[in-house]
Parts: sequence; structure tokens; C-alpha cells
Amino acid sequence: MMKQWMSAAGAMLLAAAWWGHAPGLSVARAAETAAPTSPADAAAQIARGKTLFVSYGCGYCHEDGGRQAGKCPQLMDTQRDDNFILTRIATGSEGKMPAFGTVLTGPDMMTLLTYIRSLKPEGRP
Repeated sequence: MMKQWMSAAGAMLLAAAWWGHAPGLSVARAAETAAPTSPADAAAQIARGKTLFVSYGCGYCHEDGGRQAGKCPQLMDTQRDDNFILTRIATGSEGKMPAFGTVLTGPDMMTLLTYIRSLKPEGRP
């Protein structure tokens, strides 16, 4: 699991690996090598992730901003690894979740991942 916030450069590196533009670099390896960002950058990335989450209707199935199970699983405190989450965002799950890989950029998917990893119970920092 990613334990540090990613810089914009780290997100771009991960996106490049994700889309195959950095041969030999896996998504997990790119996440491990990404540099941490300042708290202000992290807060901006989380806010952008929340906007994407709302804009693409993710909350329709992942209720309370992903904090509760709805038609689909709760995202807060998920035990799924980053590779699984990014793959699911990109490719979806037949009959359950649409694929967003053709409408979201790699950095946008990373931003959604950052938002998901930031989820805490409502009212907690």
C-alpha cells in the first residue's frame, strides 16, 4: 500500500508506467519511487480526487463518498492494493462498474486513488 502522498512528478511517472510508456517500470514500483509532497499539495490532490469521484458518479454505488458500502463495496479502509484499485478504475468490472480508462487520464486515476486512500470516517482528520 502507498504510505506517502505522491508528487505531481510521481503521479506522472506512475501514469507513464500504467500506460506502458516507461518500459520495465511497474505500477507498484512507480508508486514506491514517487516522492512525497507537501501537505498543501496532498490536500489539493484529495480535493481534486473528491471532485472526480462526484463528477463521475462514483458515489452512486460507493455511498457516503466511498465511506460506506452501497450497491458496491466500501472504499474506506479497503484491503485491496493500489494495482487492483487502479486496474478496477481503468477496466471496470463487467455488470458492476464501468471502465473509466478511456475517459480518465493516468494522473486522474492516481488522484482518485489518493482520494480513496485518504478516506476517514466523517468528521475525523
